[in-house]
Amino acid sequence: MINYNKYNKNNQDFNTWLQISFKEDITDELGNIVPYPHHHFLQKNGRLVYCWLIDGFFDTKKNTEYLNDIIARFKITFIDSKYVKHSKDSESSITPLKLKQFQGLKSKAKVILKEKYKRAETHQDYVWWCIKLYCEDLIRQDGLIVYSTLESWAFENFIDYTKDNSTLRAKCRSTYNWYFNRDWKIGRAKKSNKTKEEIMATRQEHAKKIHTKLAEETKRKVLNLTTGMFKDEYKKKNGTWNVSKIAKESGTSRPTVMKYLPKDKLL
Repeated sequence: MINYNKYNKNNQDFNTWLQISFKEDITDELGNIVPYPHHHFLQKNGRLVYCWLIDGFFDTKKNTEYLNDIIARFKITFIDSKYVKHSKDSESSITPLKLKQFQGLKSKAKVILKEKYKRAETHQDYVWWCIKLYCEDLIRQDGLIVYSTLESWAFENFIDYTKDNSTLRAKCRSTYNWYFNRDWKIGRAKKSNKTKEEIMATRQEHAKKIHTKLAEETKRKVLNLTTGMFKDEYKKKNGTWNVSKIAKESGTSRPTVMKYLPKDKLL
């Protein structure tokens, strides 16, 4: 979480760099839904990162909500967008953008929510809405939600924009349970009327699916590093795989990496 006391009292002298990455091309939306970025670069994973310098300092308890709102609306408007980081700046000669220049983003997000849920108004807890939308994406993709995947995604994107860790975890848990109790149905499905035995059987089946899903995700993480365009960065000078580096980068263990690499490539 942000340490709000580590900055000096002259926060008005700072502006804020905001970095958001995208998998899909959003060129047509630049200058329309969102203002043109001041800078951009390509990540190793192929995602394009756009950088905007925003007028003001947002690492305060009061102003962090504004930045949180912008990031969440990015997530709603561009479902594959990902918060990278934000940082203070006091040296750039670039003219920063005003928050009002992101009004197109806000309007678009509001329209998407209204169209999706057919309601005249929606809650203003946009972090929760992002979690809910992501849950539905997971259900459409896999037929269920792996809780660890949901929580990791939420903490990766919104850890600095909720009151504390427990608040963000509670949003994840309550949303997960809501869909779990409705057998992963999207929409206004009622709570399941299954018997205790049926619920237990469903949970056992769910556990099996989660185990399979996690194994697939782990394998994909390793393969993405060892088959991508930057695979040579994960090899030693003698041409063999650097198992420790792959394990660290993929967030797995050495035994896991060794499980998914060709045996003749290991050291």
